[in-house]
Amino acid sequence: MNENYKYAAHMISWVEKLGVPEIPLAKSAFSQLKGYWVEHINLNLEQLKEDLWSWVDSNDGYNISVPEVAKMRIILCLAYEENRELEDVGYFEDLLVNLGISHEDAYKRT
Repeated sequence: MNENYKYAAHMISWVEKLGVPEIPLAKSAFSQLKGYWVEHINLNLEQLKEDLWSWVDSNDGYNISVPEVAKMRIILCLAYEENRELEDVGYFEDLLVNLGISHEDAYKRT
């Protein structure tokens, strides 16, 4: 399993722990992205990223203290096939910390 898949599996496990927001796009996107990463289902990642960014941008997207926004950004992380940079800078983990997860737990690999 390559590193992108390992990190995606880590992110998926966190989304499942936190719960997917009760937003139709969130539920649909997470289901599709999980299928992409786990079952290798073909998916238009660019279109999905565009849809997710559109939601984030129109819902106070910079205010990551709002749980739904932070969770949508977490789901958006899964739409990036090359996720090494996200891991290297700790972007995903910082979103977890903003949701109240301890720094230690957020940076621990599952």
